[in-house]
Amino acid sequence: MQWIALYYLGLNTNNMSQKNLANKMHIKESTVARLIDRMEREELVKRQSNENDRRVVNLVLTEKGHQFREELLPEGDKFNTIISQDITEEEMDLFCIVLEKMVKNIERSMIKA
Repeated sequence: MQWIALYYLGLNTNNMSQKNLANKMHIKESTVARLIDRMEREELVKRQSNENDRRVVNLVLTEKGHQFREELLPEGDKFNTIISQDITEEEMDLFCIVLEKMVKNIERSMIKA
C-alpha cells in the first residue's frame, strides 16, 4: 500500500490532502492516516497544515520519499510487464471497464450501508 501512496503523492505537483489520497486509493481515511504515520516515521512524507484551511492536512513527499519512489518505478514497470504478458490491448481495456464498474458498485454499496 505504501507504494501506491508514493505513486499518487509523486504524481501530484500540488500538496495532496489525506482525504484526497484516501479517495485515490479507494480506502478509508483512517487507513491512510495509519499508513502516513508509518511513512512519516520512515521519513518518506511529511504533513503540512493547509494555509487556506487549518482543518486540512497536506501530504508532501520528502527528498527520501522522492528517491524511494524513483527507485520503485522501474520495479512497478517490470511487474506490469510480467502480469500483462499475453494479454491483448482489447482484453486489458475490457478488464479496466469491468474493474471500474466493480469499484463503483462497491462505492455505491458503501454509501447505502
